[in-house]
Amino acid sequence: MRQPGKNTMNANNYKAATAKIYYGVLCISILSIIGGFISAIAILSAVSGGSTWYVYVVPILTVIGYVYYFLGLGDLHKEFEGETSDNIKKIRTAVILNIVAALCSMIPVAGGIIGGILNLIAFILCIMAYGRLRNDANFPGRDGMKTLYTTAILQIIAAVLGIIPIINIIGAIIGIIAFIMFIVGWGKVKNANVDTVPVA
Repeated sequence: MRQPGKNTMNANNYKAATAKIYYGVLCISILSIIGGFISAIAILSAVSGGSTWYVYVVPILTVIGYVYYFLGLGDLHKEFEGETSDNIKKIRTAVILNIVAALCSMIPVAGGIIGGILNLIAFILCIMAYGRLRNDANFPGRDGMKTLYTTAILQIIAAVLGIIPIINIIGAIIGIIAFIMFIVGWGKVKNANVDTVPVA
C-alpha cells in the first residue's frame, strides 16, 4: 500500500499518462485553431459547408481530444497523493466542463452563451490548479505548470474579448497564442525530468 505523505510516483506511469495528455491537448489545440480559420473563411465567403464543419465536425473531434486528455489526467492523478492529486483532479473537472461546452457549441445562440460560461469556469479552475502545481515540490512538471498558468489567464482574456464586437479579433489572436502555449506547457510537463520511485 502507499504510505501517506510518501511520493510513490513511478516514472514510466508518469511518462505514459502525460504523453496521453499531451496528444489529447495537441488534438484539441490544432482543431481549435483550424476551427477558427474555417469559421472566419465561412463568414467572409458565406460558404455554408465551412460553417457546417465548424459547427458540428470540429466540436465532435474536439470532444474526442478532450476525452483522451481526461483519461490521461485520470492516470496521472493516481501517481500522486494529497494536494497534488487533488489539483490534478481539479483540472479533470475543468475538462468535463470543456467537453460539455464543446457539445453546447453545436446549439445555435444559447449553446454558445452556455458554452462560453462553462469555459470561463473551467479556465478559473485551471488557474487555481496550475497555480498550486507550479509551486508543488512533489510534481515534476512545475515549469510546464508555470506556462499553463499563464495560458489559462490568456484564455480568460481571449474569451472575454471574444464577445465584444470590433475587438473580438484581438481575442481570437490571443486565443491562438494561448492554444500554442497550451501545447508547449503540457509538452514541458511530459518531458520533465522524473526519477522512478518504487511503490511502497
